[in-house]
Amino acid sequence: MTRTRYTIATFLQYFGVGRKVKRLTDAAFESHLMQDGEEILGAYCWKNIENIEELSMEYWNLRRLEREQEATMAKVREAEETLSEAQIERSGFLDRTKDAGQGHLKDRESVFSQIEELNLERDHLMTSAMQTKRKHSALKVKAQVLKDEGNDDESGIQKCREELAKIRAIFTSDKEKLSEVNSKISALEKTLDAVQSKINSELQGSKGEAAATFAKISRSNRDITTLKAKLGLIQDEQATLFRDIGRFLNINSTRSDCRTACRAHRGIQEQTRLLYRSVEFNRKLVDKMGGNAAVHHDL
Repeated sequence: MTRTRYTIATFLQYFGVGRKVKRLTDAAFESHLMQDGEEILGAYCWKNIENIEELSMEYWNLRRLEREQEATMAKVREAEETLSEAQIERSGFLDRTKDAGQGHLKDRESVFSQIEELNLERDHLMTSAMQTKRKHSALKVKAQVLKDEGNDDESGIQKCREELAKIRAIFTSDKEKLSEVNSKISALEKTLDAVQSKINSELQGSKGEAAATFAKISRSNRDITTLKAKLGLIQDEQATLFRDIGRFLNINSTRSDCRTACRAHRGIQEQTRLLYRSVEFNRKLVDKMGGNAAVHHDL
């Protein structure tokens, strides 16, 4: 909402044209757009806020997280290289032993393929669970905002609650599926060990090489899954700090130090500022009608 439209809406209120529900809806919608814009603004500008005293804690926490992220990504690359090397070793080993224990080798490849598929499914479930968690957090914020705004028919709040219930059900289902997948992987690894024992009895001198190769592959897969989950947590924490920084830069957009920090991304700062002003205009219009459309901007 621009200042001109705000002036017109204020004038119309004197003639009984309030449109309270529309003002509440617009304020809630624009508030979410603004929060997304603030997160983007914070992500782009955080390296320029070192001299802003109020954002010192966020800045140094992001510096720490950046180092942790780089270190974790380096470990992921290392684990992926180890996995690639182990797969090459496995391929070479199979070539050398293809005439011995052929039936058991096929069984082993079948079991190992199942383990790899389950590892991929486990990665997918963990990614899905993290995304579900983010959706759940966003809906909780939305429900709180709508509640604070005093939505009369509570339809928006009720819808949020229903969606939250669905998301919790999805999260529980994913958690159960993840447990089932882990159990299947454990069972298959025992089967793999049994098959490998049969192969080793037929391949003299190959036991140690085969066991080491397949253990390396299994260990690398587990390491990659764990490290990627850690990266997801780091990114979640970064996103929270980006939103806090963007909110501060938005609310204090007229301060010279904030404008300097956003110099390279002035367009994004201007868009979030306009959204902030529009939300405030809608809030004021609802307040004049005796409503409660408070939009919190905690620092």
